Amino acid sequence: MQNEMNEINLKELNISFIATFSQGLFATLTFSTYLVHTPVLFELIQMSETEFSIGFVLFGLLNVLTNQLTTRYLLPKLGSTNCLILARLMYAFIPFLIFYFSSYNIYILLSMCWGVAIGIQAPNIFTQVAIIEEKTKKILNPVFKSSFSIGFIIGGGISSICMGLEISPIYTTFFTGSFVFISTLTMFFYGLKKKYDIKNDNPRFLLPNIKIITFASINMFIFACMGIIVQWSPLWLVRDLFAPLYMVGSIVILFNIGEIMSNFLGSKLIKRFNEKIVGPYFAMLGSIILFLSVVSQNIYIIYLAVFIFGFLISNVMPIVYRQSVKHSKLPIPVTISHVSSIAFTGVIFGPALVGFSAETFGLTFNMYLLGLIMFAISILMLFIMKNSEQDQNTKTELI
Repeated sequence: MQNEMNEINLKELNISFIATFSQGLFATLTFSTYLVHTPVLFELIQMSETEFSIGFVLFGLLNVLTNQLTTRYLLPKLGSTNCLILARLMYAFIPFLIFYFSSYNIYILLSMCWGVAIGIQAPNIFTQVAIIEEKTKKILNPVFKSSFSIGFIIGGGISSICMGLEISPIYTTFFTGSFVFISTLTMFFYGLKKKYDIKNDNPRFLLPNIKIITFASINMFIFACMGIIVQWSPLWLVRDLFAPLYMVGSIVILFNIGEIMSNFLGSKLIKRFNEKIVGPYFAMLGSIILFLSVVSQNIYIIYLAVFIFGFLISNVMPIVYRQSVKHSKLPIPVTISHVSSIAFTGVIFGPALVGFSAETFGLTFNMYLLGLIMFAISILMLFIMKNSEQDQNTKTELI
């Protein structure tokens, strides 16, 4: 009887993981569709890089604030799955509304609303993955991470085709928004049941320890670096490398293809090598390759390098989440909230700093900087992981 119950729970959890996976996919599909059309948006609104960046700063600020409030109040009251449904309904039509009104004030307002929606989603989605991973005893974070990449590829692919066919972004974003809106049914019927949620009986704010802050800071820089590629590469291709409009989604697509391949192999790579090699060592190599490709200024070499870069850095973020949960004494939702809140500040300052500096130094300068920063982050991550191992070995010896 107990075995039957365990099999039923395992089946439920596996189905729930697919539903959680879909949440990541649809979030980035929406975002990617919007970002690939960035050159069109600049023409419609006639805004500068700095003005564009202000939207992302406000997006990030609202994201971080909502993230903390969600973990303490919304998640315990609604449950993680209902929070994910609410978030998806909120952001489904935001890109459509931005292009439809084509006004800077509307762009700012909707960027803030988008920040609230993702602030609701982030702690819940990563908490669900951590819960399912813990209960099924599987390494699922790398596979889940691929949901973001798949969404970026689908959104980037659809957008590139539509731009090549000169289809208005109003129609493209309305179509994708309608699909995402309807897809909330998958979470309603198959999302993680409330009985699996971890209750937080003490919703007051608790400070994370220094190790969690450091791990979260690594993810913060990862978010910043990924934001530079995803948010600014379409404009960089058009302005600095003179690529035609139908190719503006190419870097986003190739980067995410590399990430997907790496994420699906993540569990095997970690078991075959270890988290230090698959995390910081791979990322160091990827940073060097990316930097050298930008030096070449050859668009095809850059495409290949971005693909390799995506493959080599893709498992850094899931490894950070795994390490954070492993070294934290706080409940999983609280730990995840701390990590995702700090991490999402990278969304505030990364792309924003690029926008501010692009007007002075150009976008190519920032792509050079991306490789250098990623290399420095990788060294920091390696140092922390080695220290954590030494602390664990010391405790074991004392016991």
